[in-house]
Amino acid sequence: MTWSETKRRWQLMREIEELLVTDPAAVLPWNDEYRDLFATQEGLVAALRYRWQLSRDAQLDTYAPEAAWDEQVQRLDLRTRMLIRRLDEAAGREQGRDRVVA
Repeated sequence: MTWSETKRRWQLMREIEELLVTDPAAVLPWNDEYRDLFATQEGLVAALRYRWQLSRDAQLDTYAPEAAWDEQVQRLDLRTRMLIRRLDEAAGREQGRDRVVA
């Protein structure tokens, strides 16, 4: 994968996260560009989960006291709850319940 493709993947993931978090009616988008960069919808969901995990891990202070750690985790979970719910919904559809189409 070229640097341009990698940069575009991360840009698209940021845009998709923003869409899924801010628009309650949004569904996981899918088009030819996504297919070229992520291969499958499952690949897109996996990439979004990976990005979420990296972001979450980077924001948690592993040296914080337990109470502060719990507060950080709770704050991050509240902020990302909608994203995770939407990814779970998309994964459920991909497993055959309601295939996402564009």
